[in-house]
Amino acid sequence: MRILYIDHYAGSPTLGMEYRPHAMAERWMRSGHTVTLLAGSFSHLRAENPDVRIDGEHRSIDGVDFRFILTRSYGGNGIARVLSMGDFVGKGWLQARRISTALRPDVVVASSTYPFDTWLAQRIARFSGAGLVHEVHDLWPLTPMELGGYSPRHPLMWLMARAERSAYAESDVVVSILPNIEPHVRSLGVGTPVVHVPNGIEASSGDQPAPEDLTALVATLHAEGRTVIGYAGGMSTSNALDDFIVAMGLLRDEPISAVLIGDGMLRPELEKLAVTNGAAVHFVGRIPKRSVGAILRHMDGLYIGSKRSPLYEFGVSANKIFDYLLTGVPIVNAFATAHSPLKFAQCSLDATAEDPGDIARALRKIAVMQPEEAAERGRRGVEYVLAHHSMDALADDMLRALEQAADAQRHAAG
Repeated sequence: MRILYIDHYAGSPTLGMEYRPHAMAERWMRSGHTVTLLAGSFSHLRAENPDVRIDGEHRSIDGVDFRFILTRSYGGNGIARVLSMGDFVGKGWLQARRISTALRPDVVVASSTYPFDTWLAQRIARFSGAGLVHEVHDLWPLTPMELGGYSPRHPLMWLMARAERSAYAESDVVVSILPNIEPHVRSLGVGTPVVHVPNGIEASSGDQPAPEDLTALVATLHAEGRTVIGYAGGMSTSNALDDFIVAMGLLRDEPISAVLIGDGMLRPELEKLAVTNGAAVHFVGRIPKRSVGAILRHMDGLYIGSKRSPLYEFGVSANKIFDYLLTGVPIVNAFATAHSPLKFAQCSLDATAEDPGDIARALRKIAVMQPEEAAERGRRGVEYVLAHHSMDALADDMLRALEQAADAQRHAAG
């Protein structure tokens, strides 16, 4: 098959996240399929953005073909980010016939987190006679409404709701990273098949050594007799690092330190919060993805959390969950959901979301945990993630969904 995978924010091991489209594409190409990733020239998620000068510019990056649409840069979640979405969808819509003619896809996947890209994907699929798949990362507009406090009457939320329903109704198959969205899709009066293909792990990719200064920091903290708690990922509201830092402040007189790997728009505020609370927290910035596992394995425990939200009734599939499970290190789980691989694996120390006192309690438990218990929790996590979240198996599952969509379109065409 010829597959066009549309994701405004698509990255690669070199560019940085989002990694999923590239990881899927690599595996499909090994099976003889032709894959092109259609992405924006700028993404806030990438560690490095390509120097793209021309709309539709083609690049081969880390072994996968990309086609880039010029999109403006932005910071934060303001109007500039919305305009960047408009750049991607609007320019792509205008280029749809040219893209269709050049690539002749058998199936088109819309996967940009926000739902507006369905209109671009629908247009390309229509010109190509291709099957159409909509891939759900998060439920929009529910996500910005719940986490950002927007009213459903806000014009942007209204437009997102129209795009969301169109995406579900016009697609041949809906693929969801979240485990429990089918009731939501059906509540909108849509009967399109829904397939769950969660995020996964690159179990065979191999770790790269962590930066020497970071390894030295963790070694120094251990030499001082301190328990070291790690975090790797973005620094946004949804990750609830503010609650974690307040919890660390409650432990300021105890030999427990935290090392936060990653970056994000809230980092300056979180650094100030750590100082205000006297928390022993070290911010070390981004490191290469393939070095993350190597350094996390040196930690005594790991933290992951969220804010409380009805959104989590649909489940979670954050990439860091699987990276964490693969380390074999005990995990403090302050996610506000029962639909989580951490719960399914029965390996985490659970804490109440948005409750720094309870998070501090779980961190103390890590500090006094016997090696045998730590090893057993770690073993359960590793076994679960290898059994259920291997990227090779997930790519096969996703490919079957794409084949289902392509077949549906062929049958519709007679």
